[in-house]
Amino acid sequence: MNIKKWIWKIVIISVICVLLLNPELVSLAVLVDAVGLDLLLLLIEVQIVAVSGYYFQTWFKPILMPAYKLLGKVDPYFFIPTRALVAKYPMILCHAVPFLILLIIGAAVVKPVIDTGDIC
Repeated sequence: MNIKKWIWKIVIISVICVLLLNPELVSLAVLVDAVGLDLLLLLIEVQIVAVSGYYFQTWFKPILMPAYKLLGKVDPYFFIPTRALVAKYPMILCHAVPFLILLIIGAAVVKPVIDTGDIC
């Protein structure tokens, strides 16, 4: 017996029963029963992704773009790679963190001075 399928069936039945208790939501309960709870949740997820993408493109991106250009001028190794580049070369994500590459190069070039003191 598959526990995951059994729990999913119990969740679907309980959601439909809760929706049937409220007379205004009977039509929603019929819709959930017809298309399935997983498809209904997928439709809600698609709507959330679409709305958040719209708000990101219209509100957040214009605010963040000047900061991105300023970081590009200050840090010559800073850029945000595309998804294809990240899939091919995962270590390229180091360039998306501001000043990380400069810190790595600086740490590799500069040797620390170790003071041993007087051993006498």
